[in-house]
Amino acid sequence: MRKHRIMPAGHWDWSMPVTLSQGWQLGDLIVVGGQISADDKGRAVGGDIETQTRNIMEFIGRVLGEAGAGFGDIVKQNVYYVVDDESPPADEIVRRIDAVRAEYCPAPGPVTTETPVSGLAFEGLLLEIDAFAVVGEDKRPLMPEGHWSRGNGIACVHGWQVGDWVFVGAQRSFNGDGSLRDAGDIAAQTRNCFAGVARVLGEAGASMDDLLRLNTYYRHESTGADVTAFWEALTRVRMEHLPNLGPAGTGLRVKDFSHEGELIQLEGIAHLGRDRRRIMPAGHWDWSMPVKFSQGWRVGNVVFAGGQISADRKGRTVGPGDIAQQTENVFESLIAVLEEAGAGMSDVVKLNTYYHYEGSGTSVTEFWEKMTEVRRRYFPPLGPAATAVRVDGYAFEDLLIEVEAIAVVEG
Repeated sequence: MRKHRIMPAGHWDWSMPVTLSQGWQLGDLIVVGGQISADDKGRAVGGDIETQTRNIMEFIGRVLGEAGAGFGDIVKQNVYYVVDDESPPADEIVRRIDAVRAEYCPAPGPVTTETPVSGLAFEGLLLEIDAFAVVGEDKRPLMPEGHWSRGNGIACVHGWQVGDWVFVGAQRSFNGDGSLRDAGDIAAQTRNCFAGVARVLGEAGASMDDLLRLNTYYRHESTGADVTAFWEALTRVRMEHLPNLGPAGTGLRVKDFSHEGELIQLEGIAHLGRDRRRIMPAGHWDWSMPVKFSQGWRVGNVVFAGGQISADRKGRTVGPGDIAQQTENVFESLIAVLEEAGAGMSDVVKLNTYYHYEGSGTSVTEFWEKMTEVRRRYFPPLGPAATAVRVDGYAFEDLLIEVEAIAVVEG
């Protein structure tokens, strides 16, 4: 597999030296790191949603262009948009983002997930978008008959099958017309979302047994131990739908979704081949209750590492309040998963970092830089394409950071 780093000349840059990349080309697959509307010093450009979305799409186009790809080759996009006391309502933000994206995404468009977040690394940023694109490979869109519709005028599908790979976009508790089902009921909404995932997988001849990565975004407004209790109740419902050797999982608490009363969204990646190996390093951190999740999976030369947190064997936070220590802990855990899979940090091509911080203004950038100072010690000069967003919290009290990764082993 040809592996090529993508760093377009004159692209936006970070506020400090980093060992990150704007993208990676891996044969027919192009991984685009989180793109923001910034200048070469990491300062936000554009004071409105439309301007920032358009700048980001242009940046995505430049990364894709370096690999000989275009917007029609995108199979997956994740949009992280800021919701705070000063922002418009979430549903308006999504409509405005989609109106711009619709100018760039031809039909059939990518699978898409829109995640409301607490903030981004640099003051004034309103959203961040990353992407996966595929050129020259057999692929087909997945749109189960009678499935819910997102509207908003953008060409999006519920899934893409690319060879043996299946990308499932955010599944939501919606009716066919895009209205919310079971408002405020986390158990019912979770079951509805899993039913949506199963239907999309079924269109590709796949099932939950083939799911290797599952991301869960949930909303809950309590604090402290109540959050863990909510997560455990939610997870008991999730366990109804997962096989005993379940996917690598990442779970994030987020801000308001675009529909009042919406509490959960799910997205995933599956593989139809049987040549796979579950990764569960001995003595690794564990969850607060028995679960079917895995720490990682290796399929061929691709490794998925699930969300790594700074926790002990009972799911209790290690290093509460210390972002440097927690960052070190999560990366040591990530290394353990990769090594168990026969990979290393130099093989990581996509890194997602989710961090929690209560401050505002320039102190957010200072927090991000402190975290990134630790992160960059773990990567070679040609590091992964990366996405980093500030979330509303985690399942366990006092956690400040969670990372997940995709690695590709050459040879």
